[in-house]
Amino acid sequence: MQQLQLGNFQAAAQLFERWKQVLYNFFLRQTSDRELAEDMTQSAFERMIKYRSTYKPDLAFRAWIFQIARNLLFSSQRKKLSRSKALAKLSSSGHLEGENKRVDLDMEEREDKAKLWKAMDRLTPDDRELLLLAKIQKIPYREIGEIMNCKEGTVKVKVHRAIGRLKNVFTTLED
Repeated sequence: MQQLQLGNFQAAAQLFERWKQVLYNFFLRQTSDRELAEDMTQSAFERMIKYRSTYKPDLAFRAWIFQIARNLLFSSQRKKLSRSKALAKLSSSGHLEGENKRVDLDMEEREDKAKLWKAMDRLTPDDRELLLLAKIQKIPYREIGEIMNCKEGTVKVKVHRAIGRLKNVFTTLED
């Protein structure tokens, strides 16, 4: 990132290759829309280049790029809400489309995984985002705190509570 700040735009291509799948998966899990996830991934990197001067070397790059991703997500959700006030919300399905499936998973494991993602979809967007960052992306709580502008301890508590809510939803789902 420091190379990009100095004007080396080849560094942007390297960052894109390294982070595109991570951001795409984040957006896909949040939106359940492949095309939108692709567009948002591209937009995140466009913003990375545009706002490269705001990056601080003492901040983890992951925290900085996920802050950009969250801002894009919030912006997209605001636009979607304003458009959908007149329309009924459409239910979404197929949340496992982007999932890398191992061939050796047996049927029961696949069903549990589908049930888990179904439960994730029933969480609030904030809980889902926290669990995606902490458990799927495996971002340390300290960095999530930087992303969400709160203390590490607050993140730990929120993740713990979100896991509890996920367990409740998971156990109440029909098999």
